[in-house]
Order: sequence, then C-alpha cells, then structure tokens
Amino acid sequence: MRLRQINIATSYQEVFQQLESAILKGSIKIGETIPTEAELCRIFGVKRSSVREGIRLLEQSGLVARGAGRRLIATAPATDRTSENFIRSATLNAVTLRELWRVERELEALACRLACEVARSEHLDRLAANIKETRRSAGDPKATTRLDMEFHRLLSQATGNRALTIARDPLGILLYASTDFLIARLDQSTGRLITAHENILAAIRAKDVDLAVLWMTRHMDDFKRGCTMSGADFDQPISDFVDHETLAALIRAQPETSLP
Repeated sequence: MRLRQINIATSYQEVFQQLESAILKGSIKIGETIPTEAELCRIFGVKRSSVREGIRLLEQSGLVARGAGRRLIATAPATDRTSENFIRSATLNAVTLRELWRVERELEALACRLACEVARSEHLDRLAANIKETRRSAGDPKATTRLDMEFHRLLSQATGNRALTIARDPLGILLYASTDFLIARLDQSTGRLITAHENILAAIRAKDVDLAVLWMTRHMDDFKRGCTMSGADFDQPISDFVDHETLAALIRAQPETSLP
C-alpha cells in the first residue's frame, strides 16, 4: 500500500480519496484492517481530526466498517446502499416510469438468455419455491410485490453475472415499488404474474432461450399495460406514484449480498 503526505487545506478529502483508491485497486483488500488513526496521521502527516473526517466519508461510502476491537476493515458497499444511491439519483433527475421500464425490460430479457445457459438446479429450485409462495400469498399486494421483486432478483443471480445483478437490483426495486397500486387495483394481475413466472421458469429449465425471452417480454409488456389500465401516466416521474413505504421495505429486504 503506497500512501503519500497530503495538502493540509483539503486533508480530510485526500485521506478519503487515497484510502478509497487503495481499496478499489486492491492494495487494501476486502476484509483487511485499515491502519489505526495514529498510523494514518503519521503516514499522511495530518491531524487526527482530518483522519477521522476522511474515515467518516469512507464509512458513509460503505468502504470500511468497524470490526472486532473497533478496528476498521475494508468492505464492499452493501447492496442496500447501492440501491439507495441509485434511487436518490433517479428521483432527483425525474426519471420517468417509461425510461425505467425500458431498461428493466432489456435487462430481464438478458437475464433469461444467460440463465438458460448457466443456471444450476439450486437456482431453479429457489425460483420454483418463490412461485409457490407467491401463489399462497395471492390477495396480499405487499407480499406479492416483495415476492415478484425476489423472483427477478433470483433470476439475475441465476445468471452468475455480477455486473447484471449490480445493475438491475436498484432499478428493479424502484420499478416494482410501484406495483402496489397495480396489484391492488387489478384483480387479475397476480394470476397473470404467476402464469408468466411459471412459463419463464419452465423455459429456462428446458434451456429454451427464445421461449424464456418471449415470456419475459410478455410479462414486462403486461406490467406496462397494467399501469396504463390503472390510470398511471407512463411519462410521469417515477417519484410521483411510487409507494415509499414499499420502497423502503424492498430496500431493507435485500440480502447482505445478492451477488452470484
């Protein structure tokens, strides 16, 4: 790990930037301890207050956490933190439901293609268990929303592609936080959702890429049609109708790591 003395005027920012760079480059590996405050003061040639402020920024970024004995350990940002940052940015930039849906539609089709190639039996079993629970939870909009989100997360995990999972998790959470109003207003929506999930899973089991993508595309198009039938303007910013209670619950429900 190579660190250098820094400019006093921006000392806490440079403490943060140098340690961030060391973690991202792997000079400090995930799980390794960070030097103590006293050691960092000596290495950087700055006061303890600058080191503490730099460390605070690292903790906010999810790049370090307190381990045994209060020692700082390098960590990968939790998925809920990644989702919150994406959701905040999408909301502030007035991203519309149409924009979000178009990207999600393509990512879900890609997930089907990749899952047909590499999904293992345990992945398929988890998807089947999810569908079974969704059927039992019919009539409970919040449970259906949570299980729908889980199905698509399990599908992305089945691809074995970490880039896909990181990309679609926050996008999916924001999109599916809006399904409360859809499922509550349309009695048939849960049944159609289950049918789509069953056919997607059957196609993936059979390694039929075209059929899996076809059913996923129908599923995503059905979501759009349901939104329109319920009176939603597809060109509204997502923040205008997203259920924030559901959104918070979906973020909290993410596993500590949902990567393959």
